[in-house]
This record gives sequence, structure tokens and C-alpha cells, in this order.
Amino acid sequence: MAADEHSGESVTIRWNGRRIEARVGDDVATSLYAAGVRVLNYSRKFHRPLGLSGSFVAGVKGQVDGLANVRLDRLPVRQGLIVEAQNVWPHPGLDLLQLARLVPRRWLAGGFEHPMWLPSGTRRFQIWERLLRIAAGGGRAMAPDRPGAVVAGEALGVDVAVVGGGPAGRRAAIAAAAAGQSVVLISRGTIPGAVAQALGASLPELPSAVRLLAGVEAAALYRGGRLLIAAPFDGGPAKLIEAARIVLATGRRSTPPLVRGADLPGVLDLPTAIGLLKHRARIRLERLCLIGTGDLAPLADRLAHLGADVVETVAAGSVCSIQGGRHVRGVLLGDGRRFACDTVVHAGPWRLDPVLPFQAAAAGEFRLTAGNLPPHVECHGGAAGPAEPVVHGPRLDDRALVCPCMDVTVAEIRRLVDAGTTHVEELKRLTGCGMGPCQGVPCWDLLAAALAALTGRQPDTFGHPSYRAPRGALTLAQAAGLAGLVQPEVGP
Repeated sequence: MAADEHSGESVTIRWNGRRIEARVGDDVATSLYAAGVRVLNYSRKFHRPLGLSGSFVAGVKGQVDGLANVRLDRLPVRQGLIVEAQNVWPHPGLDLLQLARLVPRRWLAGGFEHPMWLPSGTRRFQIWERLLRIAAGGGRAMAPDRPGAVVAGEALGVDVAVVGGGPAGRRAAIAAAAAGQSVVLISRGTIPGAVAQALGASLPELPSAVRLLAGVEAAALYRGGRLLIAAPFDGGPAKLIEAARIVLATGRRSTPPLVRGADLPGVLDLPTAIGLLKHRARIRLERLCLIGTGDLAPLADRLAHLGADVVETVAAGSVCSIQGGRHVRGVLLGDGRRFACDTVVHAGPWRLDPVLPFQAAAAGEFRLTAGNLPPHVECHGGAAGPAEPVVHGPRLDDRALVCPCMDVTVAEIRRLVDAGTTHVEELKRLTGCGMGPCQGVPCWDLLAAALAALTGRQPDTFGHPSYRAPRGALTLAQAAGLAGLVQPEVGP
């Protein structure tokens, strides 16, 4: 974040009882990173350390003022905020759940929760379930007397709704406004296109006629892409937008390689790294290794210009593993070379964001299936493709994690494939892959890459499960506030 995005006002928050100084305008995860906090959460089964990454949402989930599963990289800081780690027991200072790392991983493969010798409905199974709830961690349940409130939503009718504030989204919004159409532009960032601008892109000025919704997630498309739900990250009123035309200009996202250690704290996608470097305290990112696809030299120069200490630049496909314990310590290449680093930033392979296009085109009731985009929904810029294949290094490592938050390894997928199971829907249900807070992004891309390596088939032949609406940005309070703004569909 640039310094001019902030008022300069200092506030105090608490992290596991520790006092942290933060600046108004920053999010919680960035503030904690600036204070040297790298581990924010732990994985579900093996309680491996997770942190801010930009790729795996589980790493930024925390308990905030008694409310569980709050996404810390989207929550603005405020005075007196009390933030605690989840997936710890009995408390962060003495987390006995980390002993699960000593258990052989095959013992906790998908399905271990329902052993044959503990039939459902028995007293023994009830005791087992209580133990599982403790072992799985998660946040504490809200107190029954905690007051709740519905956040009243707002209905908008516009000619054009643009999702994405980068160059392509801005151009689409400017063109529609110039044609006399009413336009709303939705941007995750508080300054639309800030990452593209930091990388040297020129951003055309938005005219005043364009209504800007900044710091807002386009959380869902319903009814064939006719209804768009937009949810502010600060918990404010959600918007129900009915648009004659929808432009998806969400760009492409970088996917980490399918290698061991790709989920370690200190592994960042490019936009997250830029956000940290542009933080008002100028987080330096010492000993940074840049991995990715294409020509990485200009990116390395840009990161260095922003204050990063870039020590190495390598192709993502040449990485054998990312090494470390609670955070990154080094990178091992397929040719045997190893070099030390504290941060790994991945800039490719670049993948399309599949969620909103799938929701606009999907058909079905119980199981949604992919379809073709309706004519009124368009993809612009990087969102129009093409997508690059996920890479996994010189050889597929059984210890690599296909789904870090659910602890699904390549070894677990390999055993199921060897037993004849290759359908992604079956694999999802048997392992839990993609059923965590990531909602399948990027885990189902990693699953397809693992299946391709194990079977010799092309990744796009496996398909993927449903990217159901809404995305995790929409809270129950915001959703409840939309209830009276739309008429329910009536069947034949």
C-alpha cells in the first residue's frame, strides 16, 4: 500500500495478547507481517504453520473480537482490535495440537474420521467426535448471548458492471461511460489497479460518472449472470447489482508450483509481495527468490526498485522443493543446487480466476456443471486467457501438498489413482481437497496437475468440481441484509 493511502494515524491491536502498533488504512495481516509475525494459522489435520501468502486463504483466517474465521488480509485495523490464532489448543502459547505432525500422514488420510470399529450413533463415536473437534482446531464458537445484527443491503440497477480495477477494467468502464451508460466498477483494492501501477502500467483516469466500489469483493453471480453480489471487506452493506452487461476484468492469478514447501510462511504471490513492499513501513523482504514463468528479469528489477533484496531468479519448473520449518529457509533446484532465502515470490504460472465465469455459465440444481458464458457476460484483458499449466518440478513429490489447508498430499492422491479413482468429484469427497476456505482456488488446479502427472492425461480433461456461489467474502450479516431485495425464483 502506498503511503498516501493512509491517514498516518497509529492504532494498537493485540495478537495473541501481544501489543502491535498498526496504521489506519492497513489490513491486519499486513500489520502483523510488518511486526515480524509470519505464522497466522495452522492446517487442519497436521497443524503445519500457515501465513499470509495470497494463494491459500486458510493461512489468514483468525479469531477477531470473539468472531471466528475472519480473513485477516481483508480486515482493516482499528483501535483495540483483539486478534487470536485459530487451530491451537489449549492456547497459542502451548499448542499441543502440533504433536499431530508426529503422526504418519497415511494414518490421517481422508476417511480416518469414520473408522469401521466406531459405528455412528454409539457412545464411543460421540466421544471420538468430541476429540476430533478439539484436534481439528478452528475458532471458538460465539457465545449464545453475543448480539447479532443484520447489515441492510442496497440494490443497484446499472447498464454495465465491471469487476476489476486494472487497465482492462478501467478501459471498459471508461468506454461504457463515454457511451452514456451507467457504470459501476468493483475493485478488491482500495485503489483500483494499484498492483498494475506498481509494476509500471499506466492507469487511465476514471470519469466521475463511474461509481466506484473499492475494497469490495464480487462475491457471487446468480441467475445466469444477471444478479451480481458485491460484499465490502469492512463488513458494510452488501450490494445486489442487476446489470444489463457484466465485464469480468479480474486478470490472472499466479499459482505456486506443486512442490514440497510451497505453502510455507514466506511464500508469496506477486500481488501480495508488492502490497507488502508498498506498505508505509516499507517491509523490505530480505533475501528474496523470484520464481515464475516468462521473462522474470523486469519483475526482479521492479521488486528491487520497490525495496526487495532479490538474491535469485529461477524458472518455477526448475524448483524441486521450498525448504524450511516455520518459514522459508531456502530453495532446492532439480539440478541439486540449493540457495538460502527468506522469501519466495512466485510470478507464474498464471491461471485464470474461474469462479465468476463458472457461476455465470453453470447449469443444474444439485451439482452445477460448466457451460458457456451468456452473451451479456464478457471477459476482458488477462481474464480472457490463456492460462498457463501448473508446474511441479523435475519430478512429482509425494510430499507436496495439493490442498494445504486440508493437508491433502500427492501421496494420498496417488493411492486413490492407483486404486482406480480419477474423477475429481470423487477425489474431492474422499480427501476434502478444495473443501476448505479456499473454495477450490487454487487447489483444484493443483489437483488437476497431480492427476495429469500420475495418469499421463492432459490437465483440462479432468474438469473440476463446482465453484458454487457465494465466495467467502460475504458474511451472514451481509447476506441477511439482501433477503428483501430480490424476488425468489418460482419454478414451473
